[in-house]
Amino acid sequence: MAHRKQRSAFDQVSEFDRGRIVAYRDCGLSFRKIGSGVGRNQTTLKRICDRWMQESTTDRCGRSQSPECTTLREDKQIVCMAVTGRSVTSRTVAQYIESNA
Repeated sequence: MAHRKQRSAFDQVSEFDRGRIVAYRDCGLSFRKIGSGVGRNQTTLKRICDRWMQESTTDRCGRSQSPECTTLREDKQIVCMAVTGRSVTSRTVAQYIESNA
């Protein structure tokens, strides 16, 4: 008897599998067939394919990166302040950046 690998409910879909899902869908396979081959839920497959159709990417949402708040020059100033003055607080750095902006 063949044993199928049980997937965790929160198991992330790898970039490779997302690419396979989109490719299989482009070839005309149904979500049911793709799901049985890849071992994923049909809802997950539809979400990945919808994102591909709307955004031309299979990447997950960009929640992991915060928006840029400082420029490259300000970043260099912050690093310089942190290296030269080990006791500098974040408030001091923020005040310095705001006064020079």
